[in-house]
Amino acid sequence: MLLDSVAYSFPHMLLDTPIKSDKNGVYIGIDILFGKKIYWHTEQSPRHHMLVVGPTGSGKTIALTTIATRLANLYNTTLAIFDVKGEYASLIRLFTDKNFIVWNVLQTPIPICNCSEAQEDITHSIRLFINTLNSLYKLPTYIREQIHEQLTKLCKYCYEASLDNVLRGYWVEESETMYTTLSIFGTASESSAPLHLLYQKNVVMDLSKLFLLDPKAAAIATLYVLKRMLRVVKDLNTSPIAKIVLLDELWYLAQSSIEDLVNILIRYSRGYGIALAMATQSIDDLNPYADVIAENCSTILALSSSSRNYWVRLSRYLNLGKKGIENATKFVGQGIGVAKLYPHEKPFYVYIDPID
Repeated sequence: MLLDSVAYSFPHMLLDTPIKSDKNGVYIGIDILFGKKIYWHTEQSPRHHMLVVGPTGSGKTIALTTIATRLANLYNTTLAIFDVKGEYASLIRLFTDKNFIVWNVLQTPIPICNCSEAQEDITHSIRLFINTLNSLYKLPTYIREQIHEQLTKLCKYCYEASLDNVLRGYWVEESETMYTTLSIFGTASESSAPLHLLYQKNVVMDLSKLFLLDPKAAAIATLYVLKRMLRVVKDLNTSPIAKIVLLDELWYLAQSSIEDLVNILIRYSRGYGIALAMATQSIDDLNPYADVIAENCSTILALSSSSRNYWVRLSRYLNLGKKGIENATKFVGQGIGVAKLYPHEKPFYVYIDPID
């Protein structure tokens, strides 16, 4: 069963006819105070990132998917979904008729290199892998050097191997979780098809079983693929949005490597044509960079909660005053929340309409 219900209980003010994203931008939903349609004016937005915050059961997965798929349709681009819940392979079919490839990293490892790649690309991928691994595991210098030497040899001679087998025994002090991480990476496959498909097609990267084994391993997989994606998408980018990356349950990534996420969000994504669609349960999951992340999102949506403290904490990001906070606590229901949409300074009390 999905964590969010497949369909909301629709308020009476929903229109009978389908509403699609048009020249007004991306259709978000219905203003529950005035009954008007609400749009995100993406053409005016300096960035195309969005952040959804909401407690369990508030409908954030449905809201995130609704808006992300509409953004993809508007810009005729593809989605890369990093799925730690195991929901999206089924859920995405409710929102689009486009085909999605499902990539389970426990069945098909992430390739560090393949036999047809240029040496420059192989060297970059090896360094990127080691840097990503080091950012979470803080490896000693001699270990990093040994890994680099071993991977260089494996890739040079096109030797296909799983890294948990190749690198097992290099350091005895690490826990078994390190080998869980290494098991999802491999070298010298005949084709790096999964990664190329991720860049060019609609893909759900299924990390759900890996996440249950070790959230840190899921974070490393996400970061490594995202960084590889930046290198490739930059060369392919011919539109304001070359790729939409959906990151639900963002806390698992922020908890392990918040600095890397902020770097991608601020320094690279705009010039490279990457739009991040993110969701998490609490704004505090993003500390100490919550302010920076919020400032770089053109759409911020906080879904309903009867907790006043919840809204007080979010008020600065939504421009909610005292009266606004009190109003927000009264609107409770799946898919209902407060949205701050660029370029508007005032927030909207909105029902996120999943009917497109």
